[in-house]
Amino acid sequence: MKLNAKRHKWIFSSLFSVALFASGAHAEGFDNFIERRGHKLFNGEKEFRFAGIHAPELHRIEDDSRGVCKADRRGWGQYFKWPTKDEQENWIMALADSGHKAMRIYVLSVEHPDDKVCGRETHILKPANPDGMPRLNERAMQVYDQMIALAGEHKLRLILPFIDHWQWWGGREQLAAFYGESADDFYRTDSKTYQAYQHIIKSVITRKNTINGLHYYQDKTIMAWETGNELKASTEAFVSATAELIKSLAPKQLVIDGTYLSILPSSLEDPNVDIISNHFYTVNDNNKPETVEQDLQTISGKKVYFLGEFGLETVDNLNAVMQAAVHTEVNGARTAGAFIWGFRGHRHNGGFYWHKEGDSGHYSYHLPGFNEGDDNNEIAVVNLVRKAQAQMAGLDEAPALPSPRAPKLRFVDENFSVAFMGAPLGRSYRIERRQLIESGSTKWHVIAKNLSDGKNRFDPKVDRLFTDTEELKEGGKYEYRVIAQNESGVSSASNIIAIEVVDGKAKMLAQNQFVQVDGTQFLIGGKPYYFLGTNYWYGPLLGANAQGRERLIQELDHLQSIGINNLRVLVGAEKSDSSSVIQPALQTRPGEYNESLFNGLDFLLAEMAKRDMYAVLYLNNNWIWSGGMSQYLNWFGYGDVPDPFSEEHDWPDYMAYSQQFYSCKACVDAYHQHVKTVISRTNQVTGIPYNLDPTIMSWQLANEPRVFNVENQEAFNKWVNDSVELIETLAPYQLISTGSEGEAGSTMSLKLFEQNHQNNNIDYLTMHVWPKNWSWYDAFSENPDIEAALEKTFTYMDKHLAVAKRLNKPIVMSEFGFPREKESLASMSSVAQRDAYFLKIFDRLVKEADSSGALAGLNFWAYGGFGKANIENKGKWQPGDDYVGDPAQEPQGLNTVFASDSSTLELINQTTQKLSKH
Repeated sequence: MKLNAKRHKWIFSSLFSVALFASGAHAEGFDNFIERRGHKLFNGEKEFRFAGIHAPELHRIEDDSRGVCKADRRGWGQYFKWPTKDEQENWIMALADSGHKAMRIYVLSVEHPDDKVCGRETHILKPANPDGMPRLNERAMQVYDQMIALAGEHKLRLILPFIDHWQWWGGREQLAAFYGESADDFYRTDSKTYQAYQHIIKSVITRKNTINGLHYYQDKTIMAWETGNELKASTEAFVSATAELIKSLAPKQLVIDGTYLSILPSSLEDPNVDIISNHFYTVNDNNKPETVEQDLQTISGKKVYFLGEFGLETVDNLNAVMQAAVHTEVNGARTAGAFIWGFRGHRHNGGFYWHKEGDSGHYSYHLPGFNEGDDNNEIAVVNLVRKAQAQMAGLDEAPALPSPRAPKLRFVDENFSVAFMGAPLGRSYRIERRQLIESGSTKWHVIAKNLSDGKNRFDPKVDRLFTDTEELKEGGKYEYRVIAQNESGVSSASNIIAIEVVDGKAKMLAQNQFVQVDGTQFLIGGKPYYFLGTNYWYGPLLGANAQGRERLIQELDHLQSIGINNLRVLVGAEKSDSSSVIQPALQTRPGEYNESLFNGLDFLLAEMAKRDMYAVLYLNNNWIWSGGMSQYLNWFGYGDVPDPFSEEHDWPDYMAYSQQFYSCKACVDAYHQHVKTVISRTNQVTGIPYNLDPTIMSWQLANEPRVFNVENQEAFNKWVNDSVELIETLAPYQLISTGSEGEAGSTMSLKLFEQNHQNNNIDYLTMHVWPKNWSWYDAFSENPDIEAALEKTFTYMDKHLAVAKRLNKPIVMSEFGFPREKESLASMSSVAQRDAYFLKIFDRLVKEADSSGALAGLNFWAYGGFGKANIENKGKWQPGDDYVGDPAQEPQGLNTVFASDSSTLELINQTTQKLSKH
């Protein structure tokens, strides 16, 4: 973003007041597993009983406001999406704070042929080959991981069923369809479908949570596994084999027989079954208090009894059943837990999700209950549930609700509509505004009070929680905040959002957040920002799994300790068959993504935000090591990529092939779609859209995009300008750079480099310097001439600084690398020559900062942290090797700065300390 550039719509001025969940540092929330002793459950030595409103969608949410997907051949298919981390935590806090001790969620969803056209994703994907086993959708499972981790943090036990008898989310019928079998084959223990069901159970229970690092079977948050939802055709053989498998994998967790409408006598004797469950609905003529006693008599104290679902009835009938669950006793046995169907929680940007229960006239309930839900008897249902919770705890009446937590203010749009995520247990809100003036600010002024967000059937496309209609001063700057309240008290204030009135509309104030450009300087919060950063291309790869995240956190902490706060990062690779390309790839085919790597980028950005770091994200690559432009050409029919590391091809072959990218319309279109996908993404850890995240300083079109030859200039320049305009539209608050090497990437023409950076929406320039690669330095000579390399480096830098000054833009040397002594790959080899080279470059940056110069930053190549380079086989990277600073095409360890390179790190630390004074 440039200062004094065109004004944009709205933005948060304090997004980072949103608390980030400390992934990787999560402490397990419970001391004990829940145990069964006869017909009772125990938490340690205390009996464990629970009641609540059933919250089925903590891990996958139906968005009823969008209606029904007409393309679904079943006729009722809903639109689904994955909840954000903020949504999950809000829902879980609302449940826990209102007295819920446990919660049963809904099943794992199974892929259906109409999912793609309806834009849905599921937990269970069809096999990769026809005879194979189903696969877990990693993106879905990381949302599942997050649910479990958050439930542990907020002390909510979970009951997790596997597969559905019904089709609603995809169930046994869809699983059987993978193998050409019938839905009933699901219950046959000799069927392929049952084999697939067992594979799912094994894959889930043995999964290692990417958030808290625990295997599911180790996690005390998981109270019980349920064979499935309403598996009404269960047989003795089916339950016996399934319960035995679950118990063998998770011996400390409980097993629920998910049979429906009947109780199998065999389950009462099965040592692997702990809990017998039933669901009551009027359509089955069992939704009455008498059914509780009948079930307890049938069970005869042999197992724990659990009323997993009941509902869709009058308040009086619901209360009668709930009171029966609380008090009915047969030979000392009582119902351990009971849930009324069903709950929906807050939306990320305001209002509540909702669901109409078929033709019953009943809707989902919202906590803590609202007058807008009177037609649904919402407050009365919440109250009867809370009374039952109290009675199960030995109290006569429910205690008062705790005061609400703070709401989260999201944005104020150009029409002064205020969007906020409601607080857990907030019943109403007041909105406050104050004016910013030169001497500080005025007092907070209440502009709305007793405001409710409890509307049923909230439609985010048209509904607004509040619009500030007071006429505000043109040019005035104002701040907003929101405070929640309920009958017990008020919350702390939300984060603050600041706006400026321009042409009668609310416009963003990006104070203290986004990196901005003013002439040849970067600014943060109005202060100059000069940085010494690094290239950290592999960060998202580490963030994609629990083991990698441990190293990632360690490395980010190390970088922070030496003052590094700017990381240049590859968004992700394109999948290629070449051994010179890093693995795994983010984009496996045009428009198809490895979601775990997207989640890795989410995690990296969230962790960087905690450390006040800024990211420069490049979206493509000129070189083969990440697939890049050459892989797009391969995808769109230009033949095999000539691998310059093979015996058949060399670098001129590769570059002649790669230069076609800019004139390949299908390639450029696919790249632009990729750009849209990435920039439009919402971070699944923080809930912040990428294009509204101040952690992202800049988007780079690519790594070292090259013109290659004069004939290619027109196509290249069009690609640059079209891409810049697209990114400016998608991400108007973040900076744009091309990622160019400079003259070296512009046919050695400084004039061409300048022409390609005339676009006003290119916010700053980049240059790269590679003394070894450009034959400015010979590490094997008897007396390597470091001074000659430095002289050529500074000449190159000075030429590009002159261009930056003419264009009145900052410039960053976003790559420069130097090998270890005699190009050794050993991490303990000398870096004396590198240190001498780096020191002069660092000193130049400090001098530029001292004089408010145009050289605004450096990113050395490259940090490898605590990775171990495999230097065998001439340092060629192999799958399974650690990621270090040198990518797959380079000898591993050659240009990497390791955490053990103490002399280099000391130079870095000294330089960042000097820069911090500006």
